[in-house]
Amino acid sequence: MKTIWKFELTPNRIQSVPIPFGGQILTVQTKGGNAPMLWVLVDPDMPPKDRVLGIYTTNTEVPDDPGRYVGSFFIYEGSLEFHLFEMDSFPEGTEAAEIQ
Repeated sequence: MKTIWKFELTPNRIQSVPIPFGGQILTVQTKGGNAPMLWVLVDPDMPPKDRVLGIYTTNTEVPDDPGRYVGSFFIYEGSLEFHLFEMDSFPEGTEAAEIQ
């Protein structure tokens, strides 16, 4: 049986998130106004697989191939805009913020 899990993300970062294999990303939104959260449909019996996510602010540099667009979210009453992409791997020379 599947279930929906949520993961807290770090804005403006490339990061890995351990999602059970085959997990389907549903949406990214804020909770409590400023905490970006990722909701994923998962089979909790599957082993975790690190998924690489990039979060970029509007009007900042983005890699030439940022990956698959997941969604956008806003924090601080809409004054900061962020855009989430899923990548196949970390861009060359990028350090990751590990999410646990």
